[in-house]
Amino acid sequence: MSTDLQTTMTQEMQQLDQAHLWHPLTQHQPYQMGFAPLIITGGSRCTVKDMNGKEYLDVAAGLWCVNVGYGRDEIAYAALEQMQTLAYYPLTQSHPKAIHLGAKLAEYLPNNPHVYFSNSGSEANETAFKMVRQYWRQKGFASKYKIISRHRGYHGSTMGALSATGQSERTRDYEPLVPGFSQAAAPYCFRCSFHMEYPTCQMQCAEDFERRIQIEGAENVAAIIVEPITAGGGVLVPPVDYLRRVREIADKYHLLLIVDEVVTGFGRTGAMFAHTDYGVRADVVTMAKGLASGYMPIGATAVSDEIFEAFLGEPESGTHLRHVNTFSGHPVACAVALKNLEIIEREDLVSHSRRMGEYLISQLQLRLAAHRMVGNIRGRGLLVGVEIIDAIDGSPVQDATMKSIAANLVNRGILAGKTTDIEAGHNNVLIFAPPLIITESEIDCLCDAVKSALSQI
Repeated sequence: MSTDLQTTMTQEMQQLDQAHLWHPLTQHQPYQMGFAPLIITGGSRCTVKDMNGKEYLDVAAGLWCVNVGYGRDEIAYAALEQMQTLAYYPLTQSHPKAIHLGAKLAEYLPNNPHVYFSNSGSEANETAFKMVRQYWRQKGFASKYKIISRHRGYHGSTMGALSATGQSERTRDYEPLVPGFSQAAAPYCFRCSFHMEYPTCQMQCAEDFERRIQIEGAENVAAIIVEPITAGGGVLVPPVDYLRRVREIADKYHLLLIVDEVVTGFGRTGAMFAHTDYGVRADVVTMAKGLASGYMPIGATAVSDEIFEAFLGEPESGTHLRHVNTFSGHPVACAVALKNLEIIEREDLVSHSRRMGEYLISQLQLRLAAHRMVGNIRGRGLLVGVEIIDAIDGSPVQDATMKSIAANLVNRGILAGKTTDIEAGHNNVLIFAPPLIITESEIDCLCDAVKSALSQI
């Protein structure tokens, strides 16, 4: 294809995009001034390609979900075979792929063997909130409906999940939010809300849950929800004993603990699920992204026997979960998820994620630790954040600086993530969450590009 023809086709696609698509988390006015989003047409392993044939190392794995990498033919074949066999059937009845996927998830989560399928992380969390509220009502505690989450935490974009989200920039134009949600402090050691340091702080961020419970009244609180590592809020890695303390507080006040593994699940942090790596038992686990590596939309909410059994009763008792999703447990999505999990196990991507994560952090520290604009490098497995600060006073750099760094990386063939719309003046973390199959040489390319990009600021 000639260069002129390729340019014309790209321009036509950009015009159609501008005329008809509404992109998430995006200000569209620059598109009307000649700027345009990348139009990605293909992908293989950790690399994607745009309409002009330029290749990019995708160290954000799409939206932190393409865990097994792009271009897996066997996943496509699994989807095709399922479409030819049974393209759709609702889980008001059942079908084999959902059964097998539920059983597989129960192998990973023996404390949470009952699975409700949905289509996204937001829906998985919405389902969890409805479950815990109905659970307590049916246990005779109708006043227990409030959910406590954390500042900077993210749990989804639907109204209930958004209400649990502790990101003021995400929520500000959509109030009033759903009643019954409040936030405790984030485990943000680099910018501690209490101006203390671990371990002498005695984990005041965890103790803040107890204070919030006492303010709300334990008789009114149904559950705590946490991400094991706050992902989109800036890769906030808590102290190793933090989650155990949160579990203790939940038990002390007779609450349920919901663990949001939407980002951190399926090898992202070097464990199949991050909370089990911390030695913590969850009452409810929500998941999505890495469940099918983004090849199909699917989410899930897994619960303990105790919660599930509270919904049992006579057919006319009304104690069943009165909740439904048309595409819940979609046969094709379940087939894709099963093949994806088979790949993760066969290629031992969980261990590979842990090793490559250690290598990524070590190489970032080697190249960036002395840079005056690098305030903190943190992460677990292949979920890593680099906090960018003002070289003079250490304050968070402004959004314009972060956009400049991201654009510089794009020009160098690197697609990275960054905090967006979290908290005014505090969106200053570069985020790296590449496919779990990334190699050391690709990590070297990433780290060199980041060093070069920062040198241009």
